[in-house]
Amino acid sequence: MSAADSVVIRNIYYMMAYAFRALDVKEYTRLGAESFESFADLMAAVLTIGMATQRRRGFEREYEEQREALHAVKGRIDVRGTMRLRAQLRSEVACTYDELTADTYKNRILRTCAQLLVARDDVQLRRRRDLRRCLASMEGVAVVDPHRIEWSRLRYHRNNGGYRFLMTVCYLVAHGFLMSEQGDDYRLARIDDGQQLHALFEHFVFQYFAREHPELIVRAKMVDRGASEGAPEFLPRLWTDVTLQRRNSILIIDTKCYGQILQARFEGKILSPAHLNQIQSYVVHESYGYPTEHVAGMVMYALTDHDDAICARWEEIGHTWHCRTLDLGQEFSGIARQLDEVAALV
Repeated sequence: MSAADSVVIRNIYYMMAYAFRALDVKEYTRLGAESFESFADLMAAVLTIGMATQRRRGFEREYEEQREALHAVKGRIDVRGTMRLRAQLRSEVACTYDELTADTYKNRILRTCAQLLVARDDVQLRRRRDLRRCLASMEGVAVVDPHRIEWSRLRYHRNNGGYRFLMTVCYLVAHGFLMSEQGDDYRLARIDDGQQLHALFEHFVFQYFAREHPELIVRAKMVDRGASEGAPEFLPRLWTDVTLQRRNSILIIDTKCYGQILQARFEGKILSPAHLNQIQSYVVHESYGYPTEHVAGMVMYALTDHDDAICARWEEIGHTWHCRTLDLGQEFSGIARQLDEVAALV
């Protein structure tokens, strides 16, 4: 693996470390000093620690309805089922009862993705051994088709909040959208279905500013539309990804991690009108609500291997606008420097 490959893989770890407070615990922080042979190797290391931690806390369990013919009553009697048994001259009672099981949908996803990593040659042998030990504690949990996982079906609450991070790791493992593999060269890939990756990028940017720039007020806020009374309820809410504020200066950042940045049109390459209209809507509505404050807007893209770096600034309708790319293929110190430059704009 080349030094460039190692840089990209290392930066994925840093992004996850900032985006998820889960990586602040001691078990994860030691990964910062380790080397990884591939993206899959990093995911295996993270998933091993996550599964071991979840095992100590207790894997998620849910009640599942069971139907069984028994010689003694258990739970509720299924009258119709019992009558059918009698017609077959069987001296049993059809019962339905709830049984607590670890064979939940989240655990199935966890087991499936762990097995995918165990089967990969680019995962270090010791990590595969560790994953196998974790899998041994999930006996009785079925597997699912990784191509047909219903991610929207997942629900979280206070008792299973630890699964939110684990399911993000599983998503990256199952989809493999994070990196494009061309021979031995690993580069950031074009994202065709990157909702989860976009969320990772957004959380990383937000948490970096929140943790490294305490002098700023960092929020993901809903901008007031200033709509009249009786406005229709179907108007979409204006939620910003990242809002930075220093006294009377505000910078609203809309993060993007989707495919190509500039679109080809007959007049040349242009910025996505939808992305530009979105950030303009945020800024105009925010400045309407706070006319004494200077409000600027920025569209920040994760730089992929399909585009050139962009660092543009212009004035329009009384506001300052920025379009920047964040190169995730450089050393993390360079990423931090780029984000620090953005913080200095506020």
